[in-house]
Amino acid sequence: MSKKIPLPLDDDDDVLAQRIAETATQRGIPSLTPAPAAPSPASAGTRRPIKIEVSDPLFEALTVAAAKQKVTKRYLILSALRDAGYPVEDTDFQEDGRRLRGSRKS
Repeated sequence: MSKKIPLPLDDDDDVLAQRIAETATQRGIPSLTPAPAAPSPASAGTRRPIKIEVSDPLFEALTVAAAKQKVTKRYLILSALRDAGYPVEDTDFQEDGRRLRGSRKS
């Protein structure tokens, strides 16, 4: 049998949680909560919104092209900027969580 070391229980919750985490790591006990993922270098940069106003014909043309290609207008604009030589990364094209167009039955 192992000797039990009495530990003070009047410590702050954060101190106790840290002690538990250290003990679990030392003994190779897996955690129930995943470790926070380190941000990737590409996504570490800040993202800032940009808003533009366009004419009705351009808006309609973007809407139609986006619908035909089943992409967003944002995707079309970012693709055009990348094609023009601007530094658009693949991470800039991340999904926004909306459903793909055309996935619903008409």
